[in-house]
Amino acid sequence: MPVDRVGAKLKRSATGGQRAPRKIGKRGLESAAPTCALSSPTLRLADSEGRLCWRRPPMAQPTSSLALSPSFASNLAEVLRRTLGTPGAMPEDWEPRATTYDLPRFDSETQFAARLDAALARIVADDVTAPEAVRDALYGCGLPYDYARLGQPLSTVYELLQRARTGASRAFSFASVTKPWLSVIEVPGRTLPVRVFADGELPVSEAEKARLREQGVELHERHEGPVTSRDDAITVHVLASPFTGDVGAQPADAVCFAVPNGGVLLIRDEARIPPAGIQLIRKRTVSALLAVDALHALERDLGLTPSAEPTSTPAACDAKLRALFPEITEALYFCTGLAAEAAVFAAAADVLGPTPVTFFYAENGYGGTGQLISEVLAPRTSLTPAPLPVLGTDAEGRAITLVDGILARLDALAGAPAVVFLETPTNPELQAHDFEKLVDGLRAYAARWGHRIPVLVDTTLAPLYPVFQLGCAKDWPFLLVKSGSKYFTKGKTTLGVAACASDPIAKSILARARALGSDADSFARLSQLADLEAGLSDLKPRMATIRAHTLHLVDGIRAALAARGRDVTLYAMTEAQAREGLDCGLVSFYLPPAPTDRADLVDEFVDHLLAAAPSLVKSRVSYGQSTGGGKPDWFYVINPQESTQGSLPQAVKDAQKRDNVQICRVSVPEHADVDALLAAMEPFFTRKFGPRS
Repeated sequence: MPVDRVGAKLKRSATGGQRAPRKIGKRGLESAAPTCALSSPTLRLADSEGRLCWRRPPMAQPTSSLALSPSFASNLAEVLRRTLGTPGAMPEDWEPRATTYDLPRFDSETQFAARLDAALARIVADDVTAPEAVRDALYGCGLPYDYARLGQPLSTVYELLQRARTGASRAFSFASVTKPWLSVIEVPGRTLPVRVFADGELPVSEAEKARLREQGVELHERHEGPVTSRDDAITVHVLASPFTGDVGAQPADAVCFAVPNGGVLLIRDEARIPPAGIQLIRKRTVSALLAVDALHALERDLGLTPSAEPTSTPAACDAKLRALFPEITEALYFCTGLAAEAAVFAAAADVLGPTPVTFFYAENGYGGTGQLISEVLAPRTSLTPAPLPVLGTDAEGRAITLVDGILARLDALAGAPAVVFLETPTNPELQAHDFEKLVDGLRAYAARWGHRIPVLVDTTLAPLYPVFQLGCAKDWPFLLVKSGSKYFTKGKTTLGVAACASDPIAKSILARARALGSDADSFARLSQLADLEAGLSDLKPRMATIRAHTLHLVDGIRAALAARGRDVTLYAMTEAQAREGLDCGLVSFYLPPAPTDRADLVDEFVDHLLAAAPSLVKSRVSYGQSTGGGKPDWFYVINPQESTQGSLPQAVKDAQKRDNVQICRVSVPEHADVDALLAAMEPFFTRKFGPRS
């Protein structure tokens, strides 16, 4: 939920006396971006994940492995003047209303920055003004990330501009005012204490300030005078206004400031604050600055009026959500699905703790969730990760499900608290869970030990699944926590949803999640809520259309391979499951084994479709897409293990293979030419498996 003015900054009075607080909101400062530029900025763009290794060099200038040209900032400003507001001048995948990007066009932020620098110089030097020529030059830069939560072209461009103007070793934008400085504290593996000096009042609750101080964090609010640094601590300066000047000349290791709907972290030296840890916290608990807000920041920088965007409110979204799920009594909307998970999972630990809380979840579920639980939350909450396989076998070789595995481990808890988190259906094998069986076992545990174990359910893949209408859920603590970035918003914005019915434990967890979301400033922005309201409005008829297309595709793939004497292991929701609310537009299948010169047969299959049907197919990691606006809808076809934003450990990936072939996933859109896609598959099937018999 949007939070009103809970922060403060300080302003010296006209008489030169005591400074008094002036409140600012968590949505940031309504001010322009910095205008002070350096002549020779430096830059390093590393995207590997790891833990922080803290050390203090002497007061050196920021160290970087990649330098932007001295003219980067001025060239960027000139090209943006030719791009922003000019129809056809911006690449399609730079548009702000998107969540996922072409995997073949993504390699790294480092390469994107280098290509952008060169492209800007060419556009300016050659005086390129034709919109399509500017667009093509920018398109050739590739993409910095494969998913918007990690960063998009516009947020990355904004960060590069901040680096060029301030000489920062690294700049991170956030869809949060508080996370720029909280991220430095929260990074796993930090060994040195953190000292935070704020020009005003830090916009977090008094309870959060007390918790931070208990962890050894120094908080110096309403600080006046110079900020001092120490070799044995990390120093962060939270400014009351956007930074202008040379970060390298600052004594603090990092400088933070608010921008509308977010904030910025400028790192003086990557050796002191390695970027990998900051990116881990950003991508698993909030997001980069939303693309629309990065666009507005760039527009303000050029003196332009920010382009208008539709907005909505939590109340309007509540009404749409309750029309679909009348049992819901409370709901929260977050800037990303992982932000919702971070708040709800931590809230469950706080409500059920402080003793260790066993957290059951699928070990081969979404890798981002697993990393959030094991690497981010476990070190700083009472959660104890307990990952289990979705499907497996027992000692006698009998098949066991994730629910079986959870129930088999309840006795070992001996009355200790626990939480169950289930994705239904699972991704990518689309397994539906037996909730009645699960809750029967949880009831028996509660009768014996007096502890009710909450069940957190992610229905992202089946957005109409009526979890609160289940008989077992009516008097049990069930919570919905899911990504709204897919079917709920048609793939137009990142978003997370958490909701509950009337169970007291569930309501307590959601209340605590509200407090944690407020401190993290991780609630959805009003522009995101507009996409949510629109997506909920037509969800039922849209999913019915998608279901019909999906079943048509399933029948076509099976028939095409059967005609070649091949069986296919294929996962999709059946008509009967759809009638239970498990509508889903995903099809996952294992191609029959065949020789290939690629790392995996599915990689060759995806490349074939991209070449054979470029107007039908994109290799993008998300699903639930519905472009609208008269633009075409694409099928998203991927090897799920090619994604960087939700990757699993290699051992889990290998175990997921069948006959040494990785699974393939197809996301079916609302407006789908299924027959054309099946026709595009035919040459590949013939080449690999022979002609139809």
